[in-house]
Amino acid sequence: MPPPPEDLAPPPNARSHRSRTGRQSVVRPRRHAQPMRNHSPSSSHESDAFLAAIITSSHDAIISTDTRGLITSWNPSAERLYGYPASEVIGRPISILYPPGREADAAESLRRALAGGSFQEQETLRRQQSGALVPVALTISPIRDAEGTIIGVSKMARDLRQQKRAEERFLVTLASIGDAVISTDLEGRVVFMNAVAEQLTGWPQGEAIGQPLENVFRIVNEFTRVTVDSPVRRVLREGNIVGLANHTVLVARNGREWPIDDSAAPIRSTDGELHGVVLIFRDVTARHEAEIQSQRLAAIVEGSDDAIIGKDLNSVVTFWNPAAERIFGYTAAEMEGQSITRIIPPERLDEERLILTRIRAGERVEHFETIRLRKDGRTFHASLTISPIRDREGTIVGASQIARDITAQKEAEFALRAAQAKLQSHAQELERIVAERTARLREMVGELESFSYSLSHDMRAPLRAIQGFSEIVLTEYGDQIPEGVDYLRRVVNAASRMDRLIQDVLAFARVSRQEIRLERVEIERLVREIIEERPGLQPPNAEVAVVTPMAPVKGDDASLVQCMANLLENAVKFVQPGTVPHVRVFTTAEDGRVRVSVQDNGIGIPPENQSRLFSVFTRLSGAQGYEGTGLGLAIVRKAAERMGGTVGVTSSPGAGSTFWVELPRADA
Repeated sequence: MPPPPEDLAPPPNARSHRSRTGRQSVVRPRRHAQPMRNHSPSSSHESDAFLAAIITSSHDAIISTDTRGLITSWNPSAERLYGYPASEVIGRPISILYPPGREADAAESLRRALAGGSFQEQETLRRQQSGALVPVALTISPIRDAEGTIIGVSKMARDLRQQKRAEERFLVTLASIGDAVISTDLEGRVVFMNAVAEQLTGWPQGEAIGQPLENVFRIVNEFTRVTVDSPVRRVLREGNIVGLANHTVLVARNGREWPIDDSAAPIRSTDGELHGVVLIFRDVTARHEAEIQSQRLAAIVEGSDDAIIGKDLNSVVTFWNPAAERIFGYTAAEMEGQSITRIIPPERLDEERLILTRIRAGERVEHFETIRLRKDGRTFHASLTISPIRDREGTIVGASQIARDITAQKEAEFALRAAQAKLQSHAQELERIVAERTARLREMVGELESFSYSLSHDMRAPLRAIQGFSEIVLTEYGDQIPEGVDYLRRVVNAASRMDRLIQDVLAFARVSRQEIRLERVEIERLVREIIEERPGLQPPNAEVAVVTPMAPVKGDDASLVQCMANLLENAVKFVQPGTVPHVRVFTTAEDGRVRVSVQDNGIGIPPENQSRLFSVFTRLSGAQGYEGTGLGLAIVRKAAERMGGTVGVTSSPGAGSTFWVELPRADA
């Protein structure tokens, strides 16, 4: 029976041993056994050195225990994964790595392994020295001596924390591996099958999806012809990894029979919820006779997702694992005995010379990022870890190399940098365009304001002349032209209104252009001075009450005088005929802001008209009987905005109005 999904198959020279229970495990070869076909060191010591170098270089934690569950070996990756140095764990029970409350699982795992079985926990948790729990994938197998006696247990743990397998990448991987793969949902219906599964079952994936697994994956006992219970159904019932019994054949759609090995495992989310089953099987018709150097070599080399390569000091390949075949495209037969420069781009050949120099010096090269070459001529990003292999005397005789394809990671980094550069370029261009348009707009606004100011200023002289000469004619010649007196008075009144309009336009322009200096302004003082300077704000013309104390504001004194004078004059002007204006001026402070309010008993403003009050030249229908230019409140708004403030109003017809200016509060 093959190992569970993602487990590691035995090396090519392994031989099987079957216990009394019928379970199969791996037997470690005798020290003087025939060397492995895929590796040709001169002695068994060199083979052990090669194995030791690979174990040391492995990205997976590799631990062995004796039959009592006491730790006997601990590789560097185990130190990195669990946080314990080897000196602190050798001789301690393996249960120290189990989560609190699950220490008894260690005894169960030991019992299963000592019973002769190899098994895998698809995903589980283990405890670090710090107490933190880390997710790992475990492969547990018995270790046998040359006579087949179990002398310990080997455990290989893969750290799953950094695993970034997206679903689509997972499906691509399943579609490209050499084994047949079928996955099902919780009802046992096919949801995926790769090309190898299509070939063996005779079912195209498009027709198989949605079919019950038994229709697509029909298996019988080779000798009794009895239908074998579906391993997927067993997984759904039991929730564990299961495998087929020996002598199982797959009956394809066209009737052809394939002797197969398989295993099925539950597909679980990180919280342990079952989502379906993955079934992995292979044609064992032409299975090569397995000869094993050791179970550890099988677990690390044959089942690794990384390419593991052995080479001598002349760069000649001595070992080439299946992952190297998948990654580089060359088979072991094509590469063993050939120079490793075959997979190195010509412009990077110097890297091999420098690497061998360091290896000869006894150095280990870790996570060396470079570019390597596939058989089809395509290059890819690779991360290399190279370790020296020593013989019995300690002489360096070669190197083991672990290569990992990091193309996806690099492409993501390149894409991110390109996107950042593009975004920065767009941002800079946008800033440039905005700056240019803002400068042009300011220039145009400045020119327009300057023109308006000059025009308004220059119009006052001829207007004053019209008004003055008309008044002279009325005074000196009015009794001689009685029919023209009315016309002259109209001219004088129109000239007066025009002069007020020009003055307001000039005031609006000044507010827009004058320099603003923000400083502490005592608003009570400012309001009282305005009242004292304007008889129209004093009894008997009006009653203006200043509610004290009034909070100081941060503003420009001249601009505030313009604001408050306009608001007060409006408050006493827009009242019903015959009504004495009553006005209250008060402040309210909140969240670092001060609102200066002017409340009157005037005619009020309908809600639908209030949004237009502060616009230039706005005269509402209800104000037709009152003098005004339509610029007073626009001046208030412009002045307030230039001081960093806001304006507003609350009003209703016949109930008066409250106009306000809100500014930053002055520091106490």
